[in-house]
Amino acid sequence: GAAGWRRGRLSRLAVDELFGPVVSMSATRLELVNSCHFSHFLRYGLDARPRQRASFKPSDYGTFVHDVLENTLREAGRAGISLDDAESVSRLSQEAADRYEREKLAGMEDEPARFQYLFQRMKQAALAVAQSVCAELSVSDFAPAAFELGFGRGRDKALPPIEVEQGVRLQLTGYVDRVDQWLHNGKRYLRVVDYKTGKKSFDFADVEDGRGLQMLLYLFALSREGQRVLGPGEIVPAGVLYIPARTPLVDGGRDMTDEDIQRSRDKLLRRQGLVLGDPEVLSAMERTEGGYRFLPVSTGRGGGDALVTKEQMDLLDEYITAALRRAAGELARGNIDADPFWRGADKNACRWCDYQAACHFEEGCGDARRFRRGVSAKEFWQWIVKREEEIEDGD
Repeated sequence: GAAGWRRGRLSRLAVDELFGPVVSMSATRLELVNSCHFSHFLRYGLDARPRQRASFKPSDYGTFVHDVLENTLREAGRAGISLDDAESVSRLSQEAADRYEREKLAGMEDEPARFQYLFQRMKQAALAVAQSVCAELSVSDFAPAAFELGFGRGRDKALPPIEVEQGVRLQLTGYVDRVDQWLHNGKRYLRVVDYKTGKKSFDFADVEDGRGLQMLLYLFALSREGQRVLGPGEIVPAGVLYIPARTPLVDGGRDMTDEDIQRSRDKLLRRQGLVLGDPEVLSAMERTEGGYRFLPVSTGRGGGDALVTKEQMDLLDEYITAALRRAAGELARGNIDADPFWRGADKNACRWCDYQAACHFEEGCGDARRFRRGVSAKEFWQWIVKREEEIEDGD
């Protein structure tokens, strides 16, 4: 069975035949490499595809939300509409959603009633997220500088791939949902924004394991290459923000006021990620007289886990480059072990894997879970500083 023949490593000849000496991959594929080597081998080595039923998949919803958000912001900028004009923003986002339905789905007349109902629910979710995004930008000095900015080769890729070499040359390609900038004192402060349609959140343990690097990879790549598309000037990495792009269902009673509902909705749509803990930068990201409505920053405990220093940003940059080299090295060595990461029954690489029928995972028969635990911000930074000290001592 699969558990018998997969033990060991692919030969270098097999690695070159399956993947080639230059491996071009997306950040999603990189996450799969670091989640389970065998699952990656089946998907990208053997090109095994799972059976799928035709439906409006979560990825389709993500495409729809991205389209509505991008076109709402573009049209507002083109027409000179202020983002704090809620009525105009609502009209623009409704027009964008209707246009997507008309042009991409060719209307809904022939679709089953359930499909039409679900799509209308998704449309309402997209409109709510668009309102939240525009409300945030209306109180921010950061402004969108690019949408769907591509890394890689080809006409639609404005920047070169992110590249490292460790046995094979690994080229990371992909797209940034949105890049915001703030020009201040001759510097260009950048933050990378990602719209998350699923429930996945920012997790320090994922960063430590090499499975949550996408946004940080793009941020640091932009700090080196961003002048190509954004213009001259020193670039300062200011943060990464994950925006929940799903229906903000408020759990409450009938006695809730409109203000109570809005506060609950804001909490559900609160951003996640990391931001530079510079007071000027924070003030530019969100002008506020009280607590932050959008940023993942609290008024107590020194601001919370989302705040990072410039020194911590530099350490992250170095670590992420090392994580890419490690992934390239695993590919070059032909690692196809069934070694899924495991943080419990609800969070592991096997739960949503498309290849369980081909895997036949057997603990102790050459297969092994890579058990992981949750990591706090404090533990993560202590670990990454210790790692840097060990590297320096080794030199």
